[in-house]
Amino acid sequence: MRKAEAKQRHTHKLERLQRFLDWASERHPDFVPKKNHQEKWFSTYLGHQPPEIGRAARLFWLGLDEPTVEANLEDADPTHLIGRLLNRDVNDFSCTVDIFGIEKSLDCGAVQNLLEPEFALRIDDSGSIDEFERNVCAAVQTLVRDRLHVLEQPFGSLSEEQKAQCLERLPVRLSRLDDFAARAVDIVNEVKHELRYVVELRHGEVALDMQRRIPGGRGHVLSEQEVAQLKDEDRQAMNAKFEMMIEEAQDFDLQLLGEKRLTEVFMMEPKKLRRTIRFAREDNREKMAFAVLLENNPRFVHYHKLYAARRITRTWTALLGPTNSGKTYQAIQAMTGVTHAIYLSPLRLMALENQERIESMGVPCSLVTGEEEIIREGATHYCCTVEEFARFRHESWDVVVIDEVQMMADSQRGWAWVDALVSAYTQDLIMTGPELIQPSLRTLCDLCEDQLVVKRTKRLSPVDVARRSTTLKQLEAGSMLVAFSRKTVLELKAMLEMTGKSVSVVYGALSPEVRREQARRFREGEADLMVATDAVGMGLNLPAHTLCFYTDEKYDGIQNRQLKVQEVKQIGGRAGRFGHHDSGLITALDGQTLQSIKRLFHSADLPVDLSQYQVRPSIEHLQAISELMNEPSLLRAWLTFNRNINYGDEFISILPDELAEWIKLIDDPTIDLPLRWIFACTPIRGGLDSPAAVFAQQWLKKVAQDKEIPLPRLIIDADLATLESSLHVIETYLHLARTLPAHFPALEQAEEHRSLLNGAITRELSHQRKPRSSDRRRVSGDNRNCKGCGKAMPMAARKFRLCQSCFSEKRR
Repeated sequence: MRKAEAKQRHTHKLERLQRFLDWASERHPDFVPKKNHQEKWFSTYLGHQPPEIGRAARLFWLGLDEPTVEANLEDADPTHLIGRLLNRDVNDFSCTVDIFGIEKSLDCGAVQNLLEPEFALRIDDSGSIDEFERNVCAAVQTLVRDRLHVLEQPFGSLSEEQKAQCLERLPVRLSRLDDFAARAVDIVNEVKHELRYVVELRHGEVALDMQRRIPGGRGHVLSEQEVAQLKDEDRQAMNAKFEMMIEEAQDFDLQLLGEKRLTEVFMMEPKKLRRTIRFAREDNREKMAFAVLLENNPRFVHYHKLYAARRITRTWTALLGPTNSGKTYQAIQAMTGVTHAIYLSPLRLMALENQERIESMGVPCSLVTGEEEIIREGATHYCCTVEEFARFRHESWDVVVIDEVQMMADSQRGWAWVDALVSAYTQDLIMTGPELIQPSLRTLCDLCEDQLVVKRTKRLSPVDVARRSTTLKQLEAGSMLVAFSRKTVLELKAMLEMTGKSVSVVYGALSPEVRREQARRFREGEADLMVATDAVGMGLNLPAHTLCFYTDEKYDGIQNRQLKVQEVKQIGGRAGRFGHHDSGLITALDGQTLQSIKRLFHSADLPVDLSQYQVRPSIEHLQAISELMNEPSLLRAWLTFNRNINYGDEFISILPDELAEWIKLIDDPTIDLPLRWIFACTPIRGGLDSPAAVFAQQWLKKVAQDKEIPLPRLIIDADLATLESSLHVIETYLHLARTLPAHFPALEQAEEHRSLLNGAITRELSHQRKPRSSDRRRVSGDNRNCKGCGKAMPMAARKFRLCQSCFSEKRR
C-alpha cells in the first residue's frame, strides 16, 4: 500500500469515528465513549446498549452520513446492501467491474466482508443507500484495477480474442486478492505463450517423451525470451537427470520397467530415483539368477514333490476329537503293534511321557529331543519332538504318529508339522487333534495324493461348567487353577498356601523335568492343588476333578485378548481325567469370568481351513542362494528365498519375526553359513535379551575360532528367576552339544548341572511363602470391579484400580 493511500485511509477512519461519537453523544446523553479503539473501531461498540449504538457504529464505519444512518436504524431494506449488513446476512454479493475496457461480473464473497478495513476504508462517503451501493462497486473496481495494474500494459498488447479468453478464464470468485491477482497473471501468460512442450529423452532403445509445462507463480507476464530460456533450462535439467538414471541402471534394461513405471520413476526426487533403480536392478539380478537355479536345481521347484513319500500312496488316519477322548492312547496302541514306528510331539515332556508309556507296554523305545537323547539298544521305536523328525525323514516306517496336529496352523512352528506330514515315508500316517483342523488336513492330503480317513473320538468322561463361581478358600483338594503368566501363578500359589493348602505349579519357563515332578506331587497327593499356566493345555496328564479359570483373558505378546474357543476347550477339558474321575467340572473365581468361560466352552469351533501351508528352506537351499547371489548374510539369503520361491500356490516359505530377530544378532558374515544356521535353529529360552541368548552369541564366535566351549559356572544358591535363567543356559549348551560335540565337550557335566538346577528349582517351588497382609482380603473372595470398564478384577489384581486392558489403554 502506498504511503499516501495509507494516510488517506487513516484520515477516513478517524473522521468516521468522530461523526459516530458526535451522533451517539447527542442522541444518547448517557453514552460514554471507549478510551481505546481497535483498528476496526466499530467492533468496540457491538453489543452496546441500546442495540442501535452498535448498528449505527457499523453504518458510520462504512461512510454513511447521519441522515442515512438515522433512516436505516429502524427500517433497513433487506434487499439492499445496508439491510443485508445490519441483518448479518451471510450470503455473497456481486459487482460488475470494468477490467481494461471489458466488463466482468465478480463474486465478492460474503456481504460481511464489506466491514473489513481493506473494503470499508476504500468506500467513499455516501449520502444515500443507492449512492452507497455505487460507491461499493467503485471501491471493488478500484481494488481490482489496483491488483491488476501490472497487467495493464501486457493486456493492451493482446488481441481482442486473447483478451476475451483471459477474462473468460479469470475466476469469478474474488476471494483472496493477492491470489486473484496471481491467477490473473498466470492466465495472461497461458493465453499469450505456449507454456506446454515435450522433452524427448533418448538412450539406445530407452525412450521417454516427457510432457512439460512452465509452471505458474512467476508474478509477472513473461516475455518470449524468458519463455525460451525457461524451456531451455528445463530441458538441460531433464537431460542431466536422464543421464543420471542411465548411469544408475548400469547393465539393467530400463525397458523392463515398462513405459508407465519408468515415467513414474523418472519423476521421483533424485535420491529416491537412485534407490528405486538400484532396487529394480538388484531385483532383476535376483530373478535372473533364480531362473537359472530353478532350471538346474529341482529342490527349488516343488516342495511336496521332493520327498520319497510321493512314490507311495499313504493312508492318513486322523483321530479327531476333544481332550480326554483317548486319541493319543489309540495312536500309541497302533505304534506298539508294529515293528518300526515313531511318535512326534510338540513338547519334550510329551515325548518323554509317551516313551515311558511305550516301554511300560514292553516295547523298547528311544527318546530324541533337541536337549537329550536316550537311545535303547536294539530299539526300533522312537519318541521325539516334531522338529527332530528331519533326521529320521529318509527312513521307512510302519507307523508315524503326529500329535497335536492343529499346530500346523501355528505362525512360529507350523512348518515342522507340515514338513512331517508331507515327508513321512510310511503307509500308515496317524495324527491326533481337534475336529476343527479337518479341512486343512484334507486339503494337504489331497495335495500329496494320499487317502484321508477321519475317526472321530468322544470324551471318555463328561465335563460341565459350574453354575456358580468359587473362591480360593473354597477350592477343594485335587483342583487345578489356571492363570496366564508366571508372575500370577506364583502370586496365586502364595495366597493359596496362606489358606493352609500345599500347591504345585507348572509354567512355561520350567524345564520338563521340573514340570514332571510338580505334576507327580499333585498326582500322588503331595500337593493339594495345582496352579498352572496354559502350558497344561497339552502334554500333561493330570488327575484334576475341577479346573478353575483365574481369568478369561491372556496376553498374546501384543495385547490382552479374550481366550479363544479352542483354548477354553483344550484347557477346560483337563478336568475329570478318565480313569481318575467319573466327571469333570469347570469353574472360575468370579461370576463374569465364569459366564464368559461357559459361553466359550459351549461355542462351536471355527474350522481351520488353511489356504497356504507354511514351510521353510533348508541349509542346502540357503547355501545355494548364498553362492549364486554372492550373499554372505543368512538373513538376507532367507528373505531372498521367501521372495522368489513360493512352491506354487499351496506352500509359502516363512521366516517368523522372533527367529528373524535372533538371526540378526548372530548373522556375522565372517562366520561360516552352516554354523550360523545351527545356532539359528537352536531354541533360545527366556527371550533374546536373556542370559541364554548372550551366552549363545559368545559361543558362536568361539566356535568360529575352533575353540572348545567350557561349561558355565553353576549357580545353585540363588532366587527362582536366576535358577530358571541358569537352566536355560545349560539347556542351550546341551542342544549345541548334540549338534557340535567337538566344540561342546562337557555333555555329561551339563546333564549333571541340569539335574542339580532342576532339583534346586523344585525345592524353591516347594517352599511355603507368606503373602503380604494386603492379600488376606483378596483370598476371602471379596469382589472389586475395574474403575474403568466395570469388569470384575482378577483375584491377584484386586489391589489395583484398573484392569490390565484399561491400564494399557490409558498409557497409550
